Amino acid sequence: MTAQTGRTHAKHITVKIATADRTAYVDNVGSIGLEFDTQDVTAYSDGTRNVVIGQPRAPLAIGGPLDTTMHAAMIALDGVETPIALDIQIGIRQAWVQGEPHFGMAASTASGYLVHDYKVDINANRWSARLDVFGPTAPAWSVGAAF
Repeated sequence: MTAQTGRTHAKHITVKIATADRTAYVDNVGSIGLEFDTQDVTAYSDGTRNVVIGQPRAPLAIGGPLDTTMHAAMIALDGVETPIALDIQIGIRQAWVQGEPHFGMAASTASGYLVHDYKVDINANRWSARLDVFGPTAPAWSVGAAF
């Protein structure tokens, strides 16, 4: 299939954590993208406020209904300082194909995402976790091949 254009629905999102497709166990993907620190460098003579952009962060909060398969995967990753790959694929009116947007990064021994704060809410029968970037490489938006 060729890449589509237009609006889409969350049912076309694919979540790959450590290269494994975990879409069936995830129903909440927080905001994705880069967040930059800014430093105000406005001088008295400037006509508008000026900033310098610093290094980005790319935290991710995910979650879903409690399932033993996902529970086993998350406890194996939680708190481990081995970077993992992350790929959030956004299919446009269909399952994701190359040419449609996705966000994340491939893992190496020096860069990737780390999983932490894995929690299970027994009363709600749900799990949640945070993922943060580790290493010198920042994740990115792409429309190319999967990470």
